[in-house]
Order: sequence, then structure tokens, then C-alpha cells
Amino acid sequence: MADQLIDIYDNDMNLLGTAMKSQAYSEGLWHKNVHVWVLDGDDVWFQLRSQSKPYYPSLLDASITGSIETGETPKQTATREFEEKLGLSVSQSDFEKLFTYKLVEDATGFLIRAFCPTYVVRKKLDVKSVVFNPDEVEAIFKAKLDDLIDLFAGDVKNITLVGCSKSSQKRMVSVSDFAPYGENYYLKVFTTLDRMTD
Repeated sequence: MADQLIDIYDNDMNLLGTAMKSQAYSEGLWHKNVHVWVLDGDDVWFQLRSQSKPYYPSLLDASITGSIETGETPKQTATREFEEKLGLSVSQSDFEKLFTYKLVEDATGFLIRAFCPTYVVRKKLDVKSVVFNPDEVEAIFKAKLDDLIDLFAGDVKNITLVGCSKSSQKRMVSVSDFAPYGENYYLKVFTTLDRMTD
């Protein structure tokens, strides 16, 4: 995967300059990553990250994520990532802002310090038209909002996800199967989405 030139910030989101993404992750430099959640009725889409990804391989993640490159807006990045990862076209007007999450994650070999503008796309996307980029995504799954809230609130230990693209395979998952953004992040996303469906 090619490296990317990204903007670098201080802890208060003041722009400091630019650096390559690999440097930001190795040195823990603050940058921006966009997160997008597809909400189809009361179903939420997840991507299963490719096992070849350097960060969070083979873990479940938001429907779309991506580093915001220098010169891009979050919505431009999100639109590009939909096309690159899933082969789907979406409009910038489809994105509704939820919040910006401050992510701090230390894992073996890399440090993530990211401001994550987080959006929802509330529409029925044609999952049969999904064309995975195998370097990025292995599958798309969906789960019910209520089940996700129960899981991240600690009310249940496992829930079942259903494949929603090439097959309808089922997968039993726990919190540890998701990218480690923190349980509070996921609970905040899902309770916010739940309020939007009322």
C-alpha cells in the first residue's frame, strides 16, 4: 500500500505541517482519519479489514475509514474511500456529521493519534454492486443496532453478524473482534444512530 502525505496537528487540532502517514503512525503524530457508518434501516454495515493491512488486520471496522490526505476535506476522503475500497459511488451530500472523536491507540509497532470526523450515510446502498479491493477489505457484514448497543454496553458477550455482499454467511463476534477504538467510541456511535432512527 502506497504511503500518503497527510496534515499533522497539535493536540488542539492546530495545523502544524505535513508528514507521511507511515511517519505519523510510527511517531504518534496527530492527524485526521475519516470514519463513515452506513445505516440501512436499523442495520449497520461493517468492513472486515484485509489480513494484509498494516493496521488492525482482520478486524471489523466502520463501514469506511481512511486517512485524510493533504488538501482533502473529510467528505472528499470518504467519497474516495467508498470508491477505492468498495467500488461504490456516493455523493458528499449523503454524509451526515455525527461528531469528531479523539482517538489515542498504542499498539505493537505503531502509535495512533487521530482526530476522527465521524459520519453516517443513511441510505440503501446496492451491496450486490460492491467490488472489494482485496488489499483493503475482505467482506462486508451487517448487524442490528439494538444488538450492537447490547454488545458494547456489556449486556451480552457475543452477537451474530450477517454477510451482506457476496454471501449471507454468519459470524459470531465479541468486542475483541473490532478495531480497538475503545468501547465508548462504538457505544457513542450506535446510541447516536439509534436516536436518528426514532
